[in-house]
Amino acid sequence: MTKESNKSGDAGVANPSLGADLVIPALALAFAVYFFVDIAELAWEAKANGVLIGTVLVVLIGIQVARLGLQLGRGEGSFGFESLLGPREALPARLALVGITIAFIAVVPWLGLTLTLLLAMAAALRAMGLKSWQKILLISFIVAASAWGLFIALLETDMPHGPVEAMLSKILSK
Repeated sequence: MTKESNKSGDAGVANPSLGADLVIPALALAFAVYFFVDIAELAWEAKANGVLIGTVLVVLIGIQVARLGLQLGRGEGSFGFESLLGPREALPARLALVGITIAFIAVVPWLGLTLTLLLAMAAALRAMGLKSWQKILLISFIVAASAWGLFIALLETDMPHGPVEAMLSKILSK
C-alpha cells in the first residue's frame, strides 16, 4: 500500500488534510495562556483550580498534537488545511456561525446574556438548517432560561445584564 492510498487499500484516494485539526488546539492553547494570565491576581483557591483546569487543557492539547504528529509521521495524512473549507455546501453555515458568534460578543454587553443568547441560539439553529420555528424558539428559550437560572440567579456571576435580567430582577424582588 502506497502513501497515496488509504487504509482499505483504495489507490488514488488522497490522505486527509490534518493541518485543519490543529486549529482548535491552537485556539485552546491561546485560551489556556489567557486563562493562566487572567488567574494570576485571584485568591489561591481560585488560582489552584485555574491551574488544574488549565494544565488539563494543555495536556489534552499535547495529546492531540502528538496524535496528529504520529499520523503525519506514518504518512496517514498531509499538513494541509483543505478540510477546513470542505465540504463546500457547509461553508455558508460555518460562515454564518462565525458571524453569529461575532455579533453575540459585540452585543452581549448591551442586551445582556439572556436575550443575546436567545437570539444567537435561534440564529445558529436556523443557520444549521433547522426549519421549524417552534423548535428553534423552544430550544433557544430553554437554553437562555437555563443560562439565566444557572449563571445569573443561582451563581450570581458577573455576566452582562440587559433588559431581560432587569425585568426579572424587578419581578423576583417583589
